[in-house]
Amino acid sequence: MIRPLVWLPLMAVMLSGVAMAQDASLEKQARKLHALAGGDWCVSEEEAWVDEDFATWELKYQPSWSDDAPEETVTLVRLFCMAGAYNVTHSYYVHTDDEGLRPLALAEPNYDVRYENDDYEGAVLGIDLKGMTATTMLVNSSFDADTATLSSSSYWRGIGDASSQGTWVFDDGQFILVKFDVDASYDGEINPETIFDYTSP
Repeated sequence: MIRPLVWLPLMAVMLSGVAMAQDASLEKQARKLHALAGGDWCVSEEEAWVDEDFATWELKYQPSWSDDAPEETVTLVRLFCMAGAYNVTHSYYVHTDDEGLRPLALAEPNYDVRYENDDYEGAVLGIDLKGMTATTMLVNSSFDADTATLSSSSYWRGIGDASSQGTWVFDDGQFILVKFDVDASYDGEINPETIFDYTSP
């Protein structure tokens, strides 16, 4: 017979071992899917030079369809894809018990920038929103676990005076695009224009 004081630490070790095995299994699954979904664009695990090329966050929420429904859990997975001189790209995936692991498709505006004399160094005459597309990769992205918010900032050149920034909020089990800014002027200044905004009433 195992005494209670001995049994409790043993149980804790066993449970932590199960959790570690599940984490390792998820990482293995994610890397395998990433190798397929990333195509030739993403580098291999061996070529990744960043300190943290794999990260996860566990998100819990109460489904809106019923107050009596059990709490759901979604695991957000981020994997390093590639990097250039001033942009780092990550791919995102989500895992649920019901649907397993799959790429996270994030809504993103499709737009045209109109420049004076069709010269990108000229004045910006307007930014025309054409519709929506989707991406599984974000540039210079971060995740704020306190607000369950994903954000990205893609620099069009190194000094960062031209760029695009997106914000996605986790809501009812999904990541929803709530804001997108574009700074299309190569004028040496940070002056983005909001082309999509659901953060204001």
